[in-house]
Amino acid sequence: MKDYRPPKYRYVRYRVPSTIREEVLQSTRVRRVISMVCKETGRSAEDLSSEASAILEEMGHEFSETILRCIGGFIRKVFKQITTRVTVHTAGIKKLKRLSSQKPLLLIPTHRSYLDFILVTWLLYSFDIKTPVIAAGQDFMFMKGVGALLRRCGAYFIRRSFGKDKLYWALFTEYTQTHIINGDAPVEFFIEGTRSRTGKSLQPKFGMLTIALEPYFDARVADIGICPITLSYEKTVEENLHVREMMGTPKPKESTTGLIKARAILDNNYGTIHVKVGQIFSVYEMALGKVDRKIRALVPRAVIPSVHPHEQTFVNKLAYKVILEQQANAVVFPCSVLSAVLLYHVADKQWRVDTKQVEKELRWACSLLIDLGCQLSWDKEDLPHHTAMLAPVVFLEGQQIVVDSSPPSAEHLNSVFKQCHCLISLGRRRNELMHVAIHAAMLAKVLVRPKTRDRTLTEYRQLRDILQFEFIFMPGNTEPDFEHTIQQLQDLQLIAYSGDFFKFVDRETRGFLISLVDPFLVTYIDSCSSVSLTCRVPHSTARALRASATESKHTCLSCTANRTCAGNPSIRM
Repeated sequence: MKDYRPPKYRYVRYRVPSTIREEVLQSTRVRRVISMVCKETGRSAEDLSSEASAILEEMGHEFSETILRCIGGFIRKVFKQITTRVTVHTAGIKKLKRLSSQKPLLLIPTHRSYLDFILVTWLLYSFDIKTPVIAAGQDFMFMKGVGALLRRCGAYFIRRSFGKDKLYWALFTEYTQTHIINGDAPVEFFIEGTRSRTGKSLQPKFGMLTIALEPYFDARVADIGICPITLSYEKTVEENLHVREMMGTPKPKESTTGLIKARAILDNNYGTIHVKVGQIFSVYEMALGKVDRKIRALVPRAVIPSVHPHEQTFVNKLAYKVILEQQANAVVFPCSVLSAVLLYHVADKQWRVDTKQVEKELRWACSLLIDLGCQLSWDKEDLPHHTAMLAPVVFLEGQQIVVDSSPPSAEHLNSVFKQCHCLISLGRRRNELMHVAIHAAMLAKVLVRPKTRDRTLTEYRQLRDILQFEFIFMPGNTEPDFEHTIQQLQDLQLIAYSGDFFKFVDRETRGFLISLVDPFLVTYIDSCSSVSLTCRVPHSTARALRASATESKHTCLSCTANRTCAGNPSIRM
């Protein structure tokens, strides 16, 4: 069994899980909320205290280092079985280990798979770093055996929504913050809130980050380290499940039975996983001149503080910065680039492509993405392997690569679903590179014809506003992003500036970049057209029309398009 001796936070006070729960119950915040709810509802303090105790018993972790040691070796065998390799950026891990004894840490990984929190815990255990307590959805708690095991490994379970339940809010807030203040363990959560089914980052959720930073705003800790962690999968174990969910199949409920039935994943190989710890942000350094902690210092401890506007602005920008840092460290695999190349051919109804042509185009596309700043996992040119990572929707047949789909037929509904499944799967993989190419793709779309600088910036801003819910853009950073992308494309000699006009000089590159962004724009157009019918048709019919609109351009695979187009102020219907 591994000798596990992680460095401890220098100011930590050793506490067992039951002590942590008791201290939360006795905290000023919880006692004050209980008093408030008593007055509002007429319930007795004893009754509410019993309810609070029951909530904490349900929520709290029961971390056991013994259990962690026991399953560490088993997890290692599982990853060895289902992956080719797991690579780790050791410089980031060493810095994380050093800082873990100096300040409380928030670990914020990307969220693409159920394996994310297992992988992070296992890696920290392997490198002798204190494993985190993990804010996990309550769904896992009801998995017989598995829920208890996760709880013993540091997971604490929270409801998906609290509504206006003041007592639950107070208990959850205090329970999270006490780990940060005392430094019992790093706190891990997913800033996207849920797994991304689409292959691209979701918009950040600010609630958990706001709660986690409140001890700094209250001056109860001198600093907090924010640690973005990027997990890049060559192929996720839930890929087929994600595609089916995007086609409308309800998400299956997490259960131990379902986990046992899914044991077939152990017979498959899911390629390589890259793990990189990004820049660890110091909240103290980032908040200098932006957050005035004296405002809270004037508020009595007995008063539950509210988040001030300047604090919320700081949190929101930090959330975007974390996701952008995750994206900057993401590794793109050749199979994702291959998906983009194949979709470019599928748009021209080419379902079979010569392998030599694909190899040539794949090398060209990879070179372009590297020039745009992509971190590409390109060890060797291995088209059969890249194709295998896209199976079963893509396969080799002789000297051709075949996209396993047939044109849809009105008489054969199964062929429609087959094509949808195929193209959504490829689109999902293509989306894994969109964070690298989106700015260049938007400029390529704008510069279909030569335009002046002002006109180019105006149309770039319009596209950015339309796609603001699809991709991660730093708010208020439009012009710097525009200038950076313009300079980047000029350095690559893809655009030229002459006679006060910008012109895209490489038509082949422009066509490829446009093919990346066009599906999103077309889906918005179709979705808006469908939504505009909702005032004239029953809700059920409108929903079917919206679904049909998305399926008609399923290479986009933007689940958010239908939900957000009506509320996007940049889109006029």
